[in-house]
Amino acid sequence: MRTPAQSTPAAARLAIFTAFGTLLAAAPGLAAPTVDVERGTQDKAEAPASCCTLPGRFAALSAESAEPTSRVALESISGGMRVTVGDGPFADYRTDIARQPVVWPLYNAAGLPMTRSFPLGPAGPKEQKDHPHHQSLWFTHGAVNGIDFWNVRPDAPADAPRIDQVEGLRSEEVGGRVVIETRNAWRAGGRTLLRDRRTLVFAAEDDSPTPHRWIDFAVELEPAADAVTLGDTKEGSFAVRVPGPMKVDARLGGAIQNSVGQTDEAAWGQPAEWVLYQGPLRPGADAPTGGLVIMSHPDSFRPVCRWHVRTYGLFAANPFGAKDFPAGESTQGEVTLEPGDRLRLRYRLVLVDGAASAADAGRWFERFAASTDPALP
Repeated sequence: MRTPAQSTPAAARLAIFTAFGTLLAAAPGLAAPTVDVERGTQDKAEAPASCCTLPGRFAALSAESAEPTSRVALESISGGMRVTVGDGPFADYRTDIARQPVVWPLYNAAGLPMTRSFPLGPAGPKEQKDHPHHQSLWFTHGAVNGIDFWNVRPDAPADAPRIDQVEGLRSEEVGGRVVIETRNAWRAGGRTLLRDRRTLVFAAEDDSPTPHRWIDFAVELEPAADAVTLGDTKEGSFAVRVPGPMKVDARLGGAIQNSVGQTDEAAWGQPAEWVLYQGPLRPGADAPTGGLVIMSHPDSFRPVCRWHVRTYGLFAANPFGAKDFPAGESTQGEVTLEPGDRLRLRYRLVLVDGAASAADAGRWFERFAASTDPALP
């Protein structure tokens, strides 16, 4: 069965969060590539020029990230790699503290943490000790041949589902950015079901009018041997757990908005190009604010995906879930990868120092959407 991916939503009036005033913005219309839903691959005849097949060449780098204004550096640490900007921290890429690779901690330009600390560290202000499988910034899925790689506690037995890094392909500084590329194995019950090759690109514009940093995430999934079905579930996939004070349920001014103007609870499960989650980073009347934007690239499989974004703080792009989400025109569902098939996903996470507008998010998305692969050495 062949079916077109969703086209991007038409331009719409966007309602800005109560905490940050009202503005107008428009989401650009972009045509999405055709995909083979049964195989989960792009139609080769219609694949956009920026979709590449050379190993290690699918890290999305936009015109914005081609010349970042803040130099990002890299150093090795126990269990992973540390990314810095100037003399301050940006992010740690860790393979030793969870059941899959995670990025934690993660800081904005003001040096403030941008994800929940628990369960990887002590719980911070307004953090609930719930959902211990929500681990800062991570990528996984809740139904892989019926096996749940999402809802796995850190203290699960050794043969429980896990994603192990099996090879570090490169970790380097390139043009003011940091690139980390790895191979990983999805394992359960003594078997490897799925392999992935993922690339993360870290960049920053700390001195821009709206200081922000970003992480580009590109992953290519393929079966390890037999066919693999990525099932229809809300539990996935490219995910962040926001800091406690930012979540809407903390009632400190946190808010959610997507690219078609839906807010808070109404944004859950809806198709969108991007979602902005922002609010205070500490309790208190004069607390600093910050925001997180996740964007789905037009070249990504099912680019206008559904969003498992919750007022309690979970924030995830999910291109597979359908039955758990509100009914609508967007078509998603399970995808079966046969041996030899590959499925590519591309996302960007933006970390904002201060309040961001829908116009900011829309502008950043346009730059990301226009990005092509520069074939880094």
